[in-house]
Amino acid sequence: MKSFSKTAWLCAATIVLFGSSLAAEPVSRCTADFTSCDVYEGQLFLLPGLAVSGDAVVRNFLGETVDVFRVLNNRFDSGQGTGLGTFAYLYGADLNNLPNPSTYSANVTSLLLGRPIAGGYYETDYNGNGTVYRLYTPTPEPSTFAFIGLGLIALSSRMHFIRPRKLKG
Repeated sequence: MKSFSKTAWLCAATIVLFGSSLAAEPVSRCTADFTSCDVYEGQLFLLPGLAVSGDAVVRNFLGETVDVFRVLNNRFDSGQGTGLGTFAYLYGADLNNLPNPSTYSANVTSLLLGRPIAGGYYETDYNGNGTVYRLYTPTPEPSTFAFIGLGLIALSSRMHFIRPRKLKG
């Protein structure tokens, strides 16, 4: 029972120490004057004005698609994924929801994945419609790896206290 108590305390302390990595994601939003927008994966959000619809494909240095930023053509559809819209969405490979390349708009553009920043994201800047869109792609945080490592240590220390029984024979 004593070893279980130590393991439980270690797990609780780990959750407290690294609880910030378990916090809710930031919310996608634009400035009121529509000069810039912070865009996070997996969030459909309302733009403060009309934007030209289309796709911006974000690729890593290997050429693999990691994100697709799409301004929807919900206000005016001029065909082939173009038009005017007031909603946007950032699809992500890590979310397993990338759109099929055959659905990319006629005015698709390609971007190279941006630089890593604090908080566990890559920031890729895209200037479209006179607006700077800052696209944030999550990266595995060091605290996530530390959390997993501490969990493994806790499990292995727990296993250390379990001794095989001697068979009577």
